[in-house]
Amino acid sequence: MIPVEIKNLKKMYGKQVGVKDVTFNVKEGEIFGFIGPNGAGKSTTIRAMLGLIKPTEGYTAIFGSDGYKMGVEARESVGYLSGEVFMHPNMRVREVLEFSANLRGGRGFGRIDELATRFELNLNKKFKELSLGNKKKVGIVNAIMSNPKLIILDEPTTGLDPLMQQTFFEVIREENKKGATVLLSSHILSEVQRLCDRVAIIKDGKIIAVEEMKNLKDKYLKEISFQTDKSEIEEINLSGISNFKKEGKLYTFNYNGNMRTLIDYLNKLDIVNLNIVDGDLEKIFLHFYE
Repeated sequence: MIPVEIKNLKKMYGKQVGVKDVTFNVKEGEIFGFIGPNGAGKSTTIRAMLGLIKPTEGYTAIFGSDGYKMGVEARESVGYLSGEVFMHPNMRVREVLEFSANLRGGRGFGRIDELATRFELNLNKKFKELSLGNKKKVGIVNAIMSNPKLIILDEPTTGLDPLMQQTFFEVIREENKKGATVLLSSHILSEVQRLCDRVAIIKDGKIIAVEEMKNLKDKYLKEISFQTDKSEIEEINLSGISNFKKEGKLYTFNYNGNMRTLIDYLNKLDIVNLNIVDGDLEKIFLHFYE
């Protein structure tokens, strides 16, 4: 059964558009990235998916269960981390996590100490005494401690220091290897590139691409550099060229187009050295947004 299914989702807040055209699926066993800048509609999509808000139009489902009418069985299969973590301020961290485990029928009790150690959490501190990063760690532990089949993470590394981010990446990979499907929403492109199998890019409330990470790199952007003994080249007259630069006899540019066309063109330039590299996700992302 498909863990996440979204079709033609639209959400209006009065006359203001939350999202206007969101369609994608998350496959079982994958780590799926959902990327876009703040305000693009990522959190709105997730809240509609989980039934926390009612869509204006369209359909969302978790394991085949309608998001807004989701049954208990589907909800029990989900671990969710919201973008901002709010818990009872006067409860201690252990009490917060045990309370959450009790709501799940006791599922998760056995992992509280293990995960608290991994994330260096002080279980005896009151929630209101925690820093932003430590509150986020409580939210992460809460989302994964019950071994859910689907883990939904909204901006999970905000507030985490680099070492704790590394721990987070390790834990998520481990959960995925154990069989969990992961949806990771983020505006931090490096973490999406590092973890995800596929990615959806959202802009102004609309999905503009859904691609496997490898295909996204192969299909949309290459970084080209070459050297030539020929007289100076002022430009390359091919569509798909951007950021053309020259430093002496070294020329660099980004290319989004047919590689055979590019190679045929470059063959006429008496090239000494040629280097072709997949563009990173940040450049591809900027390409879509431009």
